Order: sequence, then structure tokens, then C-alpha cells
Amino acid sequence: MITHFLLAQTSLDSAMSEGLGVIAKFLYIIAVIVIAHGGWQMRSGNADMAKMSIAGGLLLGLAVLIAQALFNAGGMPTISL
Repeated sequence: MITHFLLAQTSLDSAMSEGLGVIAKFLYIIAVIVIAHGGWQMRSGNADMAKMSIAGGLLLGLAVLIAQALFNAGGMPTISL
């Protein structure tokens, strides 16, 4: 009876970790696109929009690290990239 509980917990943890890894990879791609858009805005002379895009891209990139730290603090499975 205890082995079934451990088996279910292990498969749930690994499934959650894999799902979070997919989300993290997608978020990194979006962050790179947003930062590149900020560079394009800077080139076209729109400095205000460029600063906001670059700051937004950096926040998106850091969101994965912040979420991983919160998951570690809560004892939940970590993101494996």
C-alpha cells in the first residue's frame, strides 16, 4: 500500500517537472523574441518602447528562475531544463 503511494508521487513529480520544463523553454523563446523586438525598436529610434521591451524580456527570462526558487522553497519538484 505504501509502494503505490510512493509510485504515484514519483510519477506526479516527474510529470510536473517535465511540464514546467516545457513551459520554461517556451518562456525563454518568448523572452528572446521580446528582447530582439526591443533592439529593433532602439534601432528605429523609439527608445521608450525599446527600454520597456528589453526590461520585459529580462523579467520573462528571470521568471523561470524565480519560479524554480519558489518551488524549491515549497518542497515541490524543480524544473529540469
